[in-house]
Amino acid sequence: YAVLGLGDQNYSAFMAVPRSFTAAMEKAGAKAFYPRGEADETLGLYEYCEKWQDGLWEPLRTASERAPALAKDPTGGVAKDPTDVVAPATPAPAANEAEVTATVAATVATTVTSADLVGVPALPACRAAVTWLTDAPTLARYPWGTESSSPPSGADQFTHEEPYLAKVAKSELMTDPKSDRRVLHVEFDTRGARGLDFEPGDSLGVLPQNDPALVDALAARLGLDPNAVFELGWAEGQAPSGPSSAPPLRHVRCPASVGAALTHAVDVTAPPRKSLLRVLAEACTDAGERRDLLTLCSRGGRDEYKVRCGDERPTLLDLLESHPSCAPGWAELLDALQPLQPRMYSVTSAPEAHGGVPAVAFSVVRFSTPRGATRSGVATNWLDGRASDPTFRVPLYVKKSLHFAPPTDVSHPVIMIGPGTGVAPFRGFLERRRAMIAAADAKAGPAWLFFGCRRRDEDYLYRGDLESFAADGTLTELVTAFSRESGATKTYVQHRIAERAAEVAAIAAAPEARVYVCGDGANMAKDVHGALVDALAAHVDGMDEKRASDTLMAMTKEGRYVRDIWS
Repeated sequence: YAVLGLGDQNYSAFMAVPRSFTAAMEKAGAKAFYPRGEADETLGLYEYCEKWQDGLWEPLRTASERAPALAKDPTGGVAKDPTDVVAPATPAPAANEAEVTATVAATVATTVTSADLVGVPALPACRAAVTWLTDAPTLARYPWGTESSSPPSGADQFTHEEPYLAKVAKSELMTDPKSDRRVLHVEFDTRGARGLDFEPGDSLGVLPQNDPALVDALAARLGLDPNAVFELGWAEGQAPSGPSSAPPLRHVRCPASVGAALTHAVDVTAPPRKSLLRVLAEACTDAGERRDLLTLCSRGGRDEYKVRCGDERPTLLDLLESHPSCAPGWAELLDALQPLQPRMYSVTSAPEAHGGVPAVAFSVVRFSTPRGATRSGVATNWLDGRASDPTFRVPLYVKKSLHFAPPTDVSHPVIMIGPGTGVAPFRGFLERRRAMIAAADAKAGPAWLFFGCRRRDEDYLYRGDLESFAADGTLTELVTAFSRESGATKTYVQHRIAERAAEVAAIAAAPEARVYVCGDGANMAKDVHGALVDALAAHVDGMDEKRASDTLMAMTKEGRYVRDIWS
């Protein structure tokens, strides 16, 4: 066997599944024929995976030849060539990389060297077939969900497959209107709905919609009527064996209109995957445009892919407009696009504090790419733009947290670190702690919160709540870092941890201590982790950097050092 894991080292359970799988296989007597791969998104998934895959084929061939099961059946269903392992493609993939290069070069009718198009992926077979409907069938409901008090299936909880359609009860801007940051506090009216019980630390899953103007422009570029109705079935030879009647693309509920599918079912703004680029390349009639897309999805074009797709984040419409000859089939396009995923937002309230009303906080995402293109977050701009509409309904559900939850005993020491919107769940933690202190006989342990933002008069989120927690003793220490108030030198939460290192170390080293980190995983989480390691190493007897790191790792396994972060 061989295992390749994909993950992000910022998460506490990094590579837990592939490592557990490896341990289970070894315990059962299996032997790895190739070292386990651990691809880290922070270091580049594609680069690692391509290198790991390059070395796979010869060990796989050797292991296949030695496998006892092949003694009686030499074919054994095992691929004879590396490219046979790839999902079936149309046209069939060439037998090796050199042949792939030659095939591509011949197809584009352009003289190219093998270095130009190294490692072009095979064209994936399209799983779906489209049937256009001319009558007026009953269409699948979009947005999916119900305003009934319980899921139609009779399940106990609303889910992403059966969300609740909630009204927006309140939407409040928490940042200075003059700021270029826009952070909203949004409450949802879920009164009367069963199956939406939540606790501090849980998240609300929101099923967003793509921008209507973008959807109209896409339909026009594809030459499709947004009101045209279609059905999906399995393409010839693609249906799974057995009696299963599941549709090929479950996220595209049919019968559906083109506009509904583009609005609700598929992601048309995420950075394009190489599999999508490969499908779009096949749909180009212009040789130069085809070669350009093949280069972007090839291993030889990884640097160009990083700049043009990773940094610039083109939408599907951008790709189609920059390659005018590209005319993908509707079935092929739907199959190649990723489903439009729910967005998760930390609940920023405790049910006992607000009559069971769930609330979230989020930054409205708008930014410019290095080349000046403007990009907007799908869900946050949709919520921001529609929140004041009384007819607006948000498909949502509660996602329970397994580990990110406040201590159940108020005597346990706790440190919370949440700059920016990372402070959102800690508001709920502290509302729960306040209620527990009021009801408890035991003395409350220390509770520290490190919060950071730009300026206290610009984006000090939940300032009134946090200062109230500090005033009544719910918080024993509120430590703030305002990065833009100290001149040229920026001060962040990790600097405040370093300033209070001895006290932080004393709390974190206590047997029942809990440490929580929430927020940006690209930079903050790493710097905070380093500050915690330094504090423990400098101020706990017998500690050095390695032992401090081991201590935090042990706390992670015990559920006492928990990070809820995003990149």
